[in-house]
Amino acid sequence: MRAHGLSLLVLPLLPLLSAGCGEQEYEPYEGEAYPNRRPPLTVPEGGAGFVTDSRSDTVSVIDLETGQLIAQYPVGKDPVTIDGPHHVAVDPTGRAVYVALSYPVIAGTTGPHASHGSSLQPGYVQKLSLDDMRVLGQVRIDTNPGEIVLSQDGKRLVTSHFDLQRALENTTDLEAARATIAVIDPTQVLPSGSPDPTFIQVCVAPHGMALSRPDGAKAYVACYGEDVLAIVDLENPAAEIKRIPAGPEPQVFNPSYGPYGAVMAPDGSTIAVSLTASNEVVLFDVATEAFSSKRIKTQGVPYFVGWTPDGTQLYIPTHDPDAIIVYDLVLEEEQMYRAFQPGECDKPHVADLHLDHAVFIACEGDQVGPGNVAMLDLDSLETLESAVVGVYPDAFVRLVGGAK
Repeated sequence: MRAHGLSLLVLPLLPLLSAGCGEQEYEPYEGEAYPNRRPPLTVPEGGAGFVTDSRSDTVSVIDLETGQLIAQYPVGKDPVTIDGPHHVAVDPTGRAVYVALSYPVIAGTTGPHASHGSSLQPGYVQKLSLDDMRVLGQVRIDTNPGEIVLSQDGKRLVTSHFDLQRALENTTDLEAARATIAVIDPTQVLPSGSPDPTFIQVCVAPHGMALSRPDGAKAYVACYGEDVLAIVDLENPAAEIKRIPAGPEPQVFNPSYGPYGAVMAPDGSTIAVSLTASNEVVLFDVATEAFSSKRIKTQGVPYFVGWTPDGTQLYIPTHDPDAIIVYDLVLEEEQMYRAFQPGECDKPHVADLHLDHAVFIACEGDQVGPGNVAMLDLDSLETLESAVVGVYPDAFVRLVGGAK
């Protein structure tokens, strides 16, 4: 009876099984195996600002004329964890955008931007298409990339490594504590098999950088953990590095001045160096390789300044209090000051001027929810527009010139 019952269960399945054994014919697939579904990016005639959103793994694009968000693209390598795109460089001639992935450690970090200085995971530079932000190539760099800058001629790409972890692990060995900058040939950032960059050991916790113009033969590097501005010969990596103290009493590991940002004037003659430990902005003369005796004191912590096109004024964003300062270098005095109310521009990080009508401020926010980019009138500092972007925006780079 059991055998008979079993046959009753099996027999009805036989037609189904036999039907599944027949050959099926399919039309050949003629589409792309991995289609690119990213929307194209059309840069407005008035230009665009590119913003890295470090904790949402996106790049936001801002219309320079209206101050409004016009596009936002996902970036990074890992779809699960935070890649931490930290700072950005744009090459209009090569039609490429470069981002440095920092893989920040989010929990348990303190100090100015320590979350992107405590990682143990190597960083990457990704090369993205300016047409739609698709990945064109990538190259591995050291841990904790900070600034990423492109030479004016587009032939040299350089990243710093704000490696606080390395400094903490080598407090009795200065040479071992010094982190590197990576020098990259942009044409050799490939989809696979990219050659290694040239790594140059520079100083303790290097961050902001400016390159000489037009070819980027020299790098001027703000060294937070060593209280110096380092001058590096990129054409001769073995050359001795010059380290210029940012003040009369430089300290190592526990900085008195904390050089963090370095922004070159439009004419290339001067670099404004932001000192985040002493709350000052100091000017470095490129020709004489010396700091000016004039020190611009700020109530809050200064970050990346914006220069007026004629090089006579600085727009200085500060934290604690959150504010923007306009300082006249000719008159040697503060011209304007605006304190931001909570929610207007929390933790202003980067100031960037567009022509003669607006200054853009990347506002980090609370680094948990979305930040914003505030567009202010140059003369009154009145807010003209505020665009909500991703989480923890910490860079703003202009692309002027319009659509392709």
